[in-house]
Amino acid sequence: MNQYSGTRQKSLRRQRGLDGKFSRDYTEDTKRLRTMRLTDTAWKLLAEIGEKNQLTRTEVIEIFARGGDLG
Repeated sequence: MNQYSGTRQKSLRRQRGLDGKFSRDYTEDTKRLRTMRLTDTAWKLLAEIGEKNQLTRTEVIEIFARGGDLG
């Protein structure tokens, strides 16, 4: 794995529906592709938080933005 790859493993949290597609995390909102600029330190810390909680970096950001706590 290099510093630019997404995650070491897939998130265990994502469930698939009966049709085989991923179930939405938030039924009221549709996710869209976004672009962000982060320092290497922030990128590394997001990866560490995600790994500890079995989440992707984007899931960590989503939880923080919605006022959640990952401990």
